[in-house]
Order: sequence, then structure tokens, then C-alpha cells
Amino acid sequence: MSKQATWFTPEGIEDLLPDAARKLEHYRRQLLDLFELSGYELVVPPIAEFTDSLLTGKGEHLAVDTCRFTDQESGKMMGVRADMTPQVARIATNRLKDESVLRLCYVGEVLKTRNNKAKGSRSPIEVGAELFGHDGVDSDIEVIDLMLNALASMTDQSVTLSLGHVSVVDTLMREAQLSTEQKNEMVDILLRKALPEYDAFVEGLALSRAMKTAFVELPSLMGSALDVLDKGKAMSQHCPALTSHFERLSAVVAYFEQVPNVTLHMDLSDLRGYQYHTGLIFTAYLAEQKLIPIARGGRYDDIGSVFGACKPATGFSLDLRSALDWLPTPAALTREVVYAPIEPDAGLAEAVSALRAKGMVVKRFNTVDALPDDAQKLVCEAGEWRRKK
Repeated sequence: MSKQATWFTPEGIEDLLPDAARKLEHYRRQLLDLFELSGYELVVPPIAEFTDSLLTGKGEHLAVDTCRFTDQESGKMMGVRADMTPQVARIATNRLKDESVLRLCYVGEVLKTRNNKAKGSRSPIEVGAELFGHDGVDSDIEVIDLMLNALASMTDQSVTLSLGHVSVVDTLMREAQLSTEQKNEMVDILLRKALPEYDAFVEGLALSRAMKTAFVELPSLMGSALDVLDKGKAMSQHCPALTSHFERLSAVVAYFEQVPNVTLHMDLSDLRGYQYHTGLIFTAYLAEQKLIPIARGGRYDDIGSVFGACKPATGFSLDLRSALDWLPTPAALTREVVYAPIEPDAGLAEAVSALRAKGMVVKRFNTVDALPDDAQKLVCEAGEWRRKK
């Protein structure tokens, strides 16, 4: 056995061979074009930077997933990004320093220390868009709409849009005056969806009758978006501080219930990204991949405060590498191929350039024997280069 036969990449880190790479590049360009036409400007953060900035503020939750090493130039600790959103937030709040609304997009490979097969590759190719500087519901709607348009540009499958709002749980815990230990316990239980534990936890709390009713109803706030909203508005009678959250959710639902091929779902006990998100969160699922989140995002206000410019923000991202499993192969990737000899001939060079300008693939060859059967090739007849089989 040759040594080469034992050359494997680490688990969860894969090569992309030509067919997959072409497919990925097609969709990468398509998404970036959509973002640009929607007013989102491209930024390209570095693959690695000092952990002082990479794991600061909202990026702290990425510490366990970040590959780190010592910079030989400065002696400081550096990290390879495990998520691009904190980097884009740093650019928006520290480099651009724009007081107005900023719309930025990005694409790039990230690296994670751990392999989680349920979440895809350890080296996702992350593509996304972020909106900074606006805290109203309109920016939530804009970003979700862009996410749905991005999916619609890649597939005609119907989408389930699942909505949540981490501030619902936050507000309940604050109004009930839970201790830090109680808050941590409640969040842990909800993240694990351990309903018997949750019932026992609520039973042990010293709550007013109204607040206890609100806590008991929380896990039931899951299902059809309109049904959940009705329950949520009733729940607000027990805890009026929740009213503004349900008003925001109502505005989002009213907008997207009119969008074709989109089914609205809601789960208000969903605390995905609780340590990171600060408000409305959302996840998109495709009809043929019901259990796999395809794209996700949410609000993460106060981003950039550690960099000196506190901004409200919302955005979304998707893993383009994992998306290759369900994305169709575009017909545009099948190009006509013509073979051309390698000769010092100005007419040949002109013919090759003309064919490539038409979108044809021109491959060079040394001997006719090496060509595939029925290959088209450029041949010189009467001083002119023509295509022939």
C-alpha cells in the first residue's frame, strides 16, 4: 500500500472536488449578487485574528469551538474564526463607525474544534447578511425576507419559517425576580426540553397566581404561529411586560403569512443561542429536509459595545457547504467543451478567445489520441480554425 493511500483529512473536514466546487461557486455568486442588489455590501474578514477581539463580547460563546495558536510575530494568542458574525460586527462598529444603518454581507470558511455530525461539517462555508443600526421590527422583517429570497433563489421547495423570541423567557424570569441560579436552571431545562423537570421547577417557585399561570403556559406556546400568538396575547394578561414582544411577533407574522410557499411556526420556549441573541430569532426548514435547519438568525442588540460603538443588529447565515447536499445542480454548469491544440498561431488564439467569450470551455491538448470519443476540436482548414468532431 502506498503512503498516499493513508492521506486522510481530519474527521469533519473535507475536500470539495470539481463538480461540488463548481456547484458551490455558482450558488456563492448567486447569493452575493442577491445581497448586493438588496443593498448589502460585501466585507471579507481575515481567517484568523487575535482572540482579544475574536472572543470578546458576543463572541465569548465561541471559545470552546475556536482553534487557537500563538502568533509568532507578536507572541499573542490568535484564533481561527468559528463564526463570521462577530467579525462582521467588529467591522461594523469599530472599522466603519457609521452612525446610519449598515447592511453588510459575507462569505467564507470557518473552522470548529469539534465535529458534530448533526450540525454538518467542522469547516462550514458560511454565507450571510447582517443589518446594524436599527432596532425596529422593520429590520427583523427585512432580514427574514432576504433569507427567504435567498432560499427561493436556490430551490423551489416550500419553507417552514420557525419564529421565537428569547426575550419572552427573559422577561418572565425578570418579572418573577428569579435568582441567577434559578435563571440558569430554567434556561438549562428549556434548552433540553425536559418538561417534567420544568413542571417540578415551576412548582417550587414562589410566584403569584398570575405569574405561575404564565410560567405553566410557556411550554405550550409552540405550534402554528397564529395559534401561538393567540395564546401569547392571553398570557400577556398575566404578565403585561410581555405585550411588546407579542406585538413585534404579530407584525412579523402578519407580513409573512402572505408570502407563498412559507408555513409559519412558532416556539416561544426555544432558547437557541440564548447567550448570544437578545430578541426575535428565526430558523428556516425546507419541505424535503424537515428536521434540518437550513438557515437561521436573529437579533443580537448591543453588539459592538466592547468596541466602543453599541449598535442594535440582526442577521442570518447558512452553511453553503452543507447546502450542496440538497441544492440542485444548475443547468448552467453543463457547458459545451471544445478542444484546441497548442500551436503558435494567432488565428488559433483568436478562435479560442471567441469561444470562451461565448461561455464555452476550451481545453488544450497535445495529441488527438488523448481526446475523448466524439470530442469537438478546433482544426485549421484553408487558413481558418473551425470546430469539428
